[in-house]
Parts: sequence; structure tokens; C-alpha cells
Amino acid sequence: MKDKISRTLYGGTAGVMSVFCAAPVFAQDLSSELTFSIVEMTDGGEEVLVERESVRPGEIIEYALVSRNLAVEADLDGLIVGAPVPEGTTLLAPSHTSSVPARFEIQAELEPKTPGLEWSELPAFRTVYAEDGSTMPEPLPASEIVAMRWSFEEALPAGEAAWNTYRLIVN
Repeated sequence: MKDKISRTLYGGTAGVMSVFCAAPVFAQDLSSELTFSIVEMTDGGEEVLVERESVRPGEIIEYALVSRNLAVEADLDGLIVGAPVPEGTTLLAPSHTSSVPARFEIQAELEPKTPGLEWSELPAFRTVYAEDGSTMPEPLPASEIVAMRWSFEEALPAGEAAWNTYRLIVN
């Protein structure tokens, strides 16, 4: 029997999605939604996005983050939206898109002698220590990425929405 990961597990990540705004914002002014689809190939080799209740190892999931400015007159400046890479998946980089100008960053442990996660743009590198104490950078494996975020470079106008997407592969 093939392993299946339920829609609930991945759909549940919506609860841990992060949205930050540098300007004061009221809860009623910002709406965020995280949805996902499974990427399938047609017999003709075209990609299609489908909704299913489960996924199997090797399948690709496309997440879509939609952030809406519900304010009537106020633009939202300094908006940052982010989401985790759920356990059992790996970020496919570069698979991220944004409908607005935004800086994309990933989060991972990049400096092993300094505990904690750090943010980096792609391509990301981590520090590797040799036995003699010397260091060298090495490309960060995608499997080490635990989260990602988009920092909007422009204000999100009142009444407008922004779409950010990314893809994961099920391990």
C-alpha cells in the first residue's frame, strides 16, 4: 500500500501561515488564505492543478497564498507573508512566484555554530567547518529549508490582492 498524506495535514498549514505588516493594521483590513492543489500531467504533457484529498510520495503540491487588503482607503505598507515547509515535503526551488514585486527568502540553519534559523535569499549557502577549523560555503540542500517568506517591495493598495505561490514535493 502506498503512503498517503491527508489533505488535512497540508491544509492545516494555513493555521501557521504568517502575515506581518509594518504599518498598524486592523484584523478586519487584511484577509489571508492558503490553498493547495496537486500538480498532475495530462497525457499530452501539460500540467494541470487538481484538488484531491490525499497525495503520494513524489507528487508535487502547489500552494497559493492570497493576501487581500480589505481596507477602503488605506494601503498596507511593509507587508510580509510567509509559510512553513511542512514536514515530509521539500521546497522545489525556484518555484516561487509573486503577483507583486517582492523579495523572496528561505529559512534554514545556515551557520551551525550559531544555533537557530536564519533568513537568506536564493541561492542560499551554509557554512561547513573542516576538521582544521577552516570554513567554506556549500549550497544549502533544499531539504534543509523549513519556511519561506515574501517581503512586499510596494504597499498593497486598498481593495487589492496579492498572490504568492510555491511548490513542494512530497518525500
